[in-house]
Amino acid sequence: MTRALTLCLLLAGTAVHAADVSSLIFYDYTHDATEGSSAAGAFNMARGYVTVTGAPSENVSYKLQVDAGMLKTYTLKSATLGDFVDADGDTVGVNSYSLSGSDAGFFMYLKNACVDLSTSYGKWTLGMQGMNMFNVQEATFGNRFLEKPLMDTRGFSSSADLGLGYSREFGLVKTSVLYTNGTGYKKAEADKYKKLSVQVAAGETALNKKDGWNAGLTYSMEPISADDGISVMGLFGGWAGAGARVGFEFDTKTTTGTTDVTQQIIGFYGDYKLSFAPGVSLFGSFDLYDPNTDSDAKNDETTILTGVKWAPYKGVIIAPNLRTTTFEDSDIKARTYYRISLELKV
Repeated sequence: MTRALTLCLLLAGTAVHAADVSSLIFYDYTHDATEGSSAAGAFNMARGYVTVTGAPSENVSYKLQVDAGMLKTYTLKSATLGDFVDADGDTVGVNSYSLSGSDAGFFMYLKNACVDLSTSYGKWTLGMQGMNMFNVQEATFGNRFLEKPLMDTRGFSSSADLGLGYSREFGLVKTSVLYTNGTGYKKAEADKYKKLSVQVAAGETALNKKDGWNAGLTYSMEPISADDGISVMGLFGGWAGAGARVGFEFDTKTTTGTTDVTQQIIGFYGDYKLSFAPGVSLFGSFDLYDPNTDSDAKNDETTILTGVKWAPYKGVIIAPNLRTTTFEDSDIKARTYYRISLELKV
């Protein structure tokens, strides 16, 4: 991490007269209030970014960005033998494994290293670049320092990947097509298959910056074998005006194989600026996640996030908030977290 940070600072230092350099850091203090939890409160740095952008000519621009975050490691915790009914109706014994996770410390990754070539017929992007699967929804939510986008949280798509992209606007309609490795920005390519991602969005795609509306869809397909693959589909919409911003999304991820599995996300979120308290906003989000829509098992999860934001100075946002996750299975205790989150933008 130290070497990567040093390299980034050297690049920023040598390019400071020709490029824009910015940083974005997410901090929080979290207290786990889940019943029976013995975890004490802790200070965390959820994320840190350093970004360098520039445009050496009218038609060419570039972006370099490093992303620092906590790396999770997992070890085998237990293995038990149980009964499983296969596709033929036969009962077989299988091993069921559970994992225990821990933090391995902060690691730094190269998240963006791309070049944009603008032409009269659209824009081409080459390199490690942001994906087009949930960037509009993320802007509508507008509170990345509190939570990752729903698709990112549930593993429907990575936020960046290595490959080739093309985008073009047709009036109010913006289109984007990406052809990438499919492994994200933290892993090298591991197979011969590639991921195709498509986005079509109408209206204002950055509702966290401008009032208006948007609606659109995203779709991706990546083979995992000669016969099977992973497909993701998302529908979204949003509106901003009069100090308010609201949005929704409906996402599915289908993995085909011996048994097809479809995961589903339904999400709603909103933000409202208080006219009588400058710099103060209320926010909230609600999402329902079903890990297998074809299963009758009680495995749905519902997460609610509520809180208040205060921006006392330019580049600083402080947000006390409450995050709760409840489970359809009543034997699983609800998880409750009290947090004070902070965004620092320089």
